[in-house]
Amino acid sequence: MMIVVFSGAGLSAESGIPTFRGDGGLWEGYKIEDVATPLGWMQNQKLVLDFYAQGFEKMQKCQPNAAHFAIAELANHFDVVCITQNIDTLLEKAGVKDVWHIHGRIDYQKCEWHFDIPPMYSEWQCNYKSPINKPVEWGDLCPKCGKHLRPDVVWFGEAVDMRVDDLYKIQNQVDVFIVVGTSAQVYPAANLLKFFQDVPTKYFIDPDPNYELLDGFTVLEGKATKYLPALIESLKEELA
Repeated sequence: MMIVVFSGAGLSAESGIPTFRGDGGLWEGYKIEDVATPLGWMQNQKLVLDFYAQGFEKMQKCQPNAAHFAIAELANHFDVVCITQNIDTLLEKAGVKDVWHIHGRIDYQKCEWHFDIPPMYSEWQCNYKSPINKPVEWGDLCPKCGKHLRPDVVWFGEAVDMRVDDLYKIQNQVDVFIVVGTSAQVYPAANLLKFFQDVPTKYFIDPDPNYELLDGFTVLEGKATKYLPALIESLKEELA
């Protein structure tokens, strides 16, 4: 029995991690193009690093909520793949082992030339990446090539790590598809709804679902902690 859980910011919002948009969001007081684009990095590395240092400190202090623990409980009973847009590690803290971070992880750093150089300069690419226990600071240099280090997060204009080969390996094996805490309207991640459209059992949990996109889904309109734990208990009984 294989279950795929696709999650977004709404999964972690109830743990105190603000969403990027909206009042109190991580982008409040910042322009997206200044702190979340390759151009912004080229223009002011210190500003970008200060922004992500704030996010790092906030996320490190937060703890998993009932929805994270529910997913971990599900993974104790079934073959569960978690695909998340979140850069926090609350799923891992809750005990989930197989998490695909398609937008990167706040607790990793990488070389600024990590696969972000056009192909004609491929000989200059650097594959350095490592976990961190403190934010990347201005002046931190790659130990492999000497270029600057940056957070291992995906910025606007960069490719999302969709792990396409792995997706195709599991596509026809999935029995249940759960989408939680995301509008699922931002591409390319939104393609997952189409990619798993033939999965026999599908659930969508979000306070503001777009019903036009959700043909074939059982929609639970509300927060993750309200619906996900009960749904997972139900699935455990039904699929046992």
